[in-house]
Amino acid sequence: MSWKAEARRVAMRYHVTGSWFAAVVNPIFFLNDRLVLPHLAIRFLMLRLLVSAGIIATLLLRRRLRTGPEQVVLVPFLLISIENAYMWSYMDPVLFRMHSLAYAVLFVGASMIVLWPWRYSLFVIVMSLLANAWALADHSPLAVEEVMANGGTLLATVALISALLIHTRYRQTLREIALRMRLKESNAHVLQQKAIIEENHRDLTSSIEYSHRIQRAVLSDAAALRDHFPESFLFQRAKDIVSGDLLWCRERDGCVHLAVVDCTGHGVPGALMSMLAHALLNKVVVDEGVRGPANILDRLRDEVITTLRQRDGEGTRDGMDIALCSIDPVARTLTYAGAFNPIYLVRDGQLIECPADRMPIGLHGTEELTAFNGGRIDHRAGDMLYLFSDGFIDQFGGPQDKKFGRARFKRTLASIASLPAPQQRVRLLGALELWSKGGAPVDDILIAGVRL
Repeated sequence: MSWKAEARRVAMRYHVTGSWFAAVVNPIFFLNDRLVLPHLAIRFLMLRLLVSAGIIATLLLRRRLRTGPEQVVLVPFLLISIENAYMWSYMDPVLFRMHSLAYAVLFVGASMIVLWPWRYSLFVIVMSLLANAWALADHSPLAVEEVMANGGTLLATVALISALLIHTRYRQTLREIALRMRLKESNAHVLQQKAIIEENHRDLTSSIEYSHRIQRAVLSDAAALRDHFPESFLFQRAKDIVSGDLLWCRERDGCVHLAVVDCTGHGVPGALMSMLAHALLNKVVVDEGVRGPANILDRLRDEVITTLRQRDGEGTRDGMDIALCSIDPVARTLTYAGAFNPIYLVRDGQLIECPADRMPIGLHGTEELTAFNGGRIDHRAGDMLYLFSDGFIDQFGGPQDKKFGRARFKRTLASIASLPAPQQRVRLLGALELWSKGGAPVDDILIAGVRL
């Protein structure tokens, strides 16, 4: 609907209401006529009834005659003006003055409900003047000076002021309607864009959720972890739907190779990097047969640099942090190496740290690449081994909204290491929830715990 059509609809509502009011109230003034002009009261009543009948007929036939809002209210204006002009011509100066004031009130009241252009107000004023001039000249004994002195001047002034008020209100109403229609169109456009965005968001979320299922199917090494280490747990929470952290577990030559990888970023970019990390680890360890955690990391770094074309300057500086170990259950040895991420082993309540090198898997800075250092320790039955990404450590919370921190993380692991693996996972979840207090995660979280 255009603003002009809306303006006509509003004007029609006002005009119909005002016209019905005039048609109903007009005959009631017969009671006043009986008091001031009892000998003419019946004649005036018949005139009032005819005027009201004309107004009602206009209202009832407006749709059939396709009458516009201006014509609907113009009829009562003209009929009542002629009616008053006729009745005034029989009044003395005192009654004339009283009725002119009443007519002035009528003009002011009409200005509050009438919505039409200036030309209609001018037409009503001219027709009212002509009707009064005819009636007064034909019946009234009053001279022109008496008419003007007893309310004629006031009535003319009020009529002009009312016409000005009608015009001002009409223009203001048109502006308000135009602004409201533009605002409605703008809101409709915003709602349409919102619906499109929400639909795109749903589609994107559905795609990411499906990607999550694919990622879990491809990268799910949790079953292999349980097969090799019956008492173990995996605590994983993605910042977004898909994760850049992954667990990798393979058995080769009697040793179980276990790694937790923290890829650059999170969400979809991190998930893509995790798929790459999983594939390259399989290539290096399974296909190429590289052994020794430090050697595996050296070879893995070469593959990442080559695959991402980092030496050509065309690729990205993305990479990964990793904690990798090789467990020999027969010799009871644990060899390890790490890129930024260490490995923790808890024995009899004491935490032993297997340190990592301070460099990632990938090209970094301008430094010349150096080989990764490895280490080896003997493990005992009952030792608890932890591999993890840094998401838990970096989670903000607590009384001062700080990171959980590595020291607090170490104390937490040392305190729960004697518990069964499922209970350890529950304790870690509780510690995280208590610390973050429901706050948003800052990174992907992955902790693998293994009872040796």
